[in-house]
Amino acid sequence: MFRDSRGVVHTVSSADPLEDLPPEAAKALQNALLRPVDGDVANALERCDAVLELVDRWQDSFFASLPEVFDIDEERRWAVEAGMSLDDIEAQYAEEDSELDLDAMDDDDDLDDLLPDDPLFDGDDDGNPRPVLPEALVSLLERELLLLPVRTRLEALVAASDLVENWSDLLADVEKLLGHLVLRHGGVDLPLEHEVLADRHAELHAGIGPGHPA
Repeated sequence: MFRDSRGVVHTVSSADPLEDLPPEAAKALQNALLRPVDGDVANALERCDAVLELVDRWQDSFFASLPEVFDIDEERRWAVEAGMSLDDIEAQYAEEDSELDLDAMDDDDDLDDLLPDDPLFDGDDDGNPRPVLPEALVSLLERELLLLPVRTRLEALVAASDLVENWSDLLADVEKLLGHLVLRHGGVDLPLEHEVLADRHAELHAGIGPGHPA
Protein backbone atom coordinates (compact mmCIF):
# COMPACT_ATOMS: atom_id res chain seq x y z
CA MET A 1 0.00 0.00 0.00
CA PHE A 2 1.24 3.50 -0.76
CA ARG A 3 -0.14 7.02 -0.95
CA ASP A 4 0.39 9.47 -3.78
CA SER A 5 1.08 13.18 -3.46
CA ARG A 6 -2.64 13.98 -3.26
CA GLY A 7 -3.34 11.66 -0.36
CA VAL A 8 -4.91 8.94 -2.49
CA VAL A 9 -4.22 5.49 -1.11
CA HIS A 10 -3.23 2.79 -3.59
CA THR A 11 -3.16 -0.89 -2.78
CA VAL A 12 -1.38 -3.49 -4.87
CA SER A 13 -2.76 -7.01 -5.02
CA SER A 14 -2.79 -9.81 -7.53
CA ALA A 15 -6.02 -11.63 -8.39
CA ASP A 16 -4.03 -13.92 -10.66
CA PRO A 17 -0.32 -13.83 -9.75
CA LEU A 18 0.67 -15.41 -13.06
CA GLU A 19 -0.66 -12.36 -14.92
CA ASP A 20 1.66 -10.01 -13.02
CA LEU A 21 4.70 -12.26 -12.67
CA PRO A 22 7.21 -12.55 -15.54
CA PRO A 23 6.88 -16.06 -17.07
CA GLU A 24 10.53 -16.94 -16.58
CA ALA A 25 10.32 -16.05 -12.88
CA ALA A 26 7.17 -18.16 -12.44
CA LYS A 27 8.77 -21.13 -14.18
CA ALA A 28 11.94 -20.86 -12.10
CA LEU A 29 9.92 -20.71 -8.88
CA GLN A 30 7.94 -23.76 -9.96
CA ASN A 31 11.07 -25.78 -10.69
CA ALA A 32 12.77 -24.78 -7.44
CA LEU A 33 9.87 -25.00 -4.99
CA LEU A 34 7.21 -27.54 -5.94
CA ARG A 35 9.20 -30.78 -5.91
CA PRO A 36 10.36 -32.14 -2.53
CA VAL A 37 14.03 -33.14 -2.44
CA ASP A 38 14.52 -36.81 -1.52
CA GLY A 39 10.80 -37.03 -0.78
CA ASP A 40 11.04 -34.53 2.08
CA VAL A 41 8.20 -32.00 1.93
CA ALA A 42 9.81 -29.99 4.72
CA ASN A 43 12.68 -28.89 2.49
CA ALA A 44 10.25 -27.61 -0.13
CA LEU A 45 8.45 -25.62 2.56
CA GLU A 46 11.79 -24.23 3.76
CA ARG A 47 12.57 -23.01 0.26
CA CYS A 48 9.11 -21.44 -0.01
CA ASP A 49 9.68 -19.60 3.26
CA ALA A 50 13.07 -18.40 2.04
CA VAL A 51 11.59 -16.97 -1.16
CA LEU A 52 8.84 -15.23 0.81
CA GLU A 53 11.47 -13.67 3.08
CA LEU A 54 13.57 -12.66 0.07
CA VAL A 55 10.66 -10.99 -1.71
CA ASP A 56 9.48 -9.34 1.51
CA ARG A 57 12.89 -7.69 1.88
CA TRP A 58 12.82 -6.57 -1.73
CA GLN A 59 9.43 -4.98 -1.12
CA ASP A 60 10.85 -3.16 1.91
CA SER A 61 13.73 -1.93 -0.25
CA PHE A 62 11.27 -0.79 -2.92
CA PHE A 63 9.42 1.43 -0.46
CA ALA A 64 12.62 2.67 1.17
CA SER A 65 13.92 3.81 -2.23
CA LEU A 66 10.87 5.92 -3.08
CA PRO A 67 11.68 9.63 -2.88
CA GLU A 68 9.89 11.88 -0.44
CA VAL A 69 7.77 14.45 -2.25
CA PHE A 70 5.51 16.67 -0.19
CA ASP A 71 4.00 20.00 -1.20
CA ILE A 72 2.22 21.26 1.93
CA ASP A 73 0.34 24.05 0.12
CA GLU A 74 -0.95 21.68 -2.56
CA GLU A 75 -2.00 19.17 0.08
CA ARG A 76 -3.94 21.82 1.99
CA ARG A 77 -5.75 22.97 -1.17
CA TRP A 78 -6.81 19.42 -2.03
CA ALA A 79 -7.91 18.78 1.56
CA VAL A 80 -10.05 21.94 1.61
CA GLU A 81 -11.67 21.02 -1.72
CA ALA A 82 -12.48 17.58 -0.29
CA GLY A 83 -14.07 19.18 2.78
CA MET A 84 -11.38 17.87 5.13
CA SER A 85 -8.47 19.29 7.06
CA LEU A 86 -4.93 18.29 6.30
CA ASP A 87 -4.39 17.44 9.97
CA ASP A 88 -7.25 14.95 9.83
CA ILE A 89 -5.82 13.34 6.71
CA GLU A 90 -2.37 13.06 8.25
CA ALA A 91 -3.83 11.53 11.40
CA GLN A 92 -5.33 8.73 9.33
CA TYR A 93 -1.90 7.81 8.01
CA ALA A 94 0.22 8.43 11.09
CA GLU A 95 2.32 5.35 10.44
CA GLU A 96 3.52 6.69 7.09
CA ASP A 97 6.60 8.88 7.11
CA SER A 98 5.80 11.03 4.10
CA GLU A 99 3.95 11.33 0.83
CA LEU A 100 5.22 9.01 -1.90
CA ASP A 101 5.23 9.97 -5.57
CA LEU A 102 5.87 7.07 -7.94
CA ASP A 103 6.08 9.41 -10.93
CA ALA A 104 9.32 10.80 -9.53
CA MET A 105 11.00 7.40 -9.81
CA ASP A 106 13.32 6.59 -12.69
CA ASP A 107 12.01 3.65 -14.71
CA ASP A 108 15.56 2.77 -15.73
CA ASP A 109 16.89 1.92 -12.27
CA ASP A 110 19.95 -0.28 -12.53
CA LEU A 111 20.17 -3.47 -10.48
CA ASP A 112 23.51 -2.36 -9.03
CA ASP A 113 21.80 0.76 -7.68
CA LEU A 114 19.14 -1.33 -5.96
CA LEU A 115 21.27 -3.86 -4.14
CA PRO A 116 24.33 -2.46 -2.34
CA ASP A 117 22.58 -0.90 0.67
CA ASP A 118 20.08 -3.74 1.13
CA PRO A 119 20.85 -5.64 4.38
CA LEU A 120 19.84 -8.78 2.55
CA PHE A 121 23.25 -8.81 0.93
CA ASP A 122 25.22 -8.53 4.14
CA GLY A 123 27.01 -11.84 4.54
CA ASP A 124 26.83 -11.55 8.33
CA ASP A 125 23.02 -11.46 8.34
CA ASP A 126 21.92 -14.57 10.24
CA GLY A 127 18.44 -14.27 8.75
CA ASN A 128 19.65 -14.18 5.15
CA PRO A 129 17.39 -16.52 3.15
CA ARG A 130 19.84 -16.81 0.25
CA PRO A 131 21.76 -19.91 1.43
CA VAL A 132 18.56 -21.97 1.38
CA LEU A 133 17.90 -21.18 -2.28
CA PRO A 134 19.69 -22.19 -5.48
CA GLU A 135 21.98 -19.36 -6.54
CA ALA A 136 20.63 -19.57 -10.09
CA LEU A 137 17.09 -18.96 -8.80
CA VAL A 138 18.07 -15.87 -6.81
CA SER A 139 20.00 -14.44 -9.76
CA LEU A 140 17.06 -15.00 -12.10
CA LEU A 141 14.59 -13.41 -9.67
CA GLU A 142 16.87 -10.39 -9.28
CA ARG A 143 16.96 -9.96 -13.04
CA GLU A 144 13.27 -10.66 -13.71
CA LEU A 145 11.79 -8.72 -10.77
CA LEU A 146 14.17 -5.97 -9.68
CA LEU A 147 14.89 -4.62 -13.14
CA LEU A 148 11.22 -4.11 -14.00
CA PRO A 149 9.97 -0.54 -14.44
CA VAL A 150 8.93 0.91 -11.11
CA ARG A 151 5.23 0.94 -12.03
CA THR A 152 5.20 -2.83 -12.49
CA ARG A 153 7.95 -3.88 -10.09
CA LEU A 154 5.77 -3.81 -6.98
CA GLU A 155 2.99 -5.71 -8.77
CA ALA A 156 5.47 -8.44 -9.69
CA LEU A 157 6.88 -8.67 -6.17
CA VAL A 158 3.37 -8.96 -4.72
CA ALA A 159 2.50 -11.59 -7.34
CA ALA A 160 5.59 -13.62 -6.46
CA SER A 161 4.61 -13.58 -2.78
CA ASP A 162 1.03 -14.60 -3.56
CA LEU A 163 2.08 -17.45 -5.85
CA VAL A 164 4.64 -18.89 -3.46
CA GLU A 165 2.30 -18.52 -0.49
CA ASN A 166 -0.37 -20.47 -2.38
CA TRP A 167 2.08 -23.25 -3.17
CA SER A 168 3.34 -23.29 0.40
CA ASP A 169 -0.21 -23.69 1.71
CA LEU A 170 -0.74 -26.65 -0.63
CA LEU A 171 2.51 -28.33 0.30
CA ALA A 172 1.89 -27.92 4.02
CA ASP A 173 -1.61 -29.45 4.04
CA VAL A 174 -2.08 -32.95 2.61
CA GLU A 175 -5.88 -32.63 2.47
CA LYS A 176 -5.67 -29.30 0.65
CA LEU A 177 -3.11 -30.78 -1.74
CA LEU A 178 -5.33 -33.79 -2.44
CA GLY A 179 -8.33 -31.55 -3.05
CA HIS A 180 -6.30 -29.38 -5.40
CA LEU A 181 -5.19 -32.42 -7.42
CA VAL A 182 -8.78 -33.60 -7.72
CA LEU A 183 -10.31 -30.22 -8.58
CA ARG A 184 -7.60 -28.64 -10.72
CA HIS A 185 -5.79 -31.64 -12.17
CA GLY A 186 -8.63 -34.05 -12.85
CA GLY A 187 -8.15 -36.50 -9.99
CA VAL A 188 -5.32 -38.64 -8.72
CA ASP A 189 -4.79 -42.41 -8.69
CA LEU A 190 -2.01 -42.55 -6.14
CA PRO A 191 -1.43 -43.54 -2.53
CA LEU A 192 -2.41 -40.72 -0.20
CA GLU A 193 1.03 -40.26 1.35
CA HIS A 194 1.88 -36.58 1.56
CA GLU A 195 5.24 -36.83 -0.21
CA VAL A 196 3.80 -38.88 -3.10
CA LEU A 197 1.03 -36.35 -3.69
CA ALA A 198 3.49 -33.44 -3.59
CA ASP A 199 5.78 -35.15 -6.06
CA ARG A 200 2.87 -35.89 -8.40
CA HIS A 201 1.77 -32.26 -8.22
CA ALA A 202 5.26 -31.17 -9.26
CA GLU A 203 5.28 -33.67 -12.14
CA LEU A 204 1.97 -32.36 -13.45
CA HIS A 205 3.18 -28.77 -13.38
CA ALA A 206 6.38 -29.77 -15.12
CA GLY A 207 4.18 -30.61 -18.07
CA ILE A 208 1.72 -27.72 -18.03
CA GLY A 209 3.79 -24.93 -16.48
CA PRO A 210 3.03 -22.87 -13.36
CA GLY A 211 -0.64 -22.27 -14.16
CA HIS A 212 -3.66 -24.47 -14.77
CA PRO A 213 -5.64 -25.02 -17.97
CA ALA A 214 -8.81 -22.98 -18.14
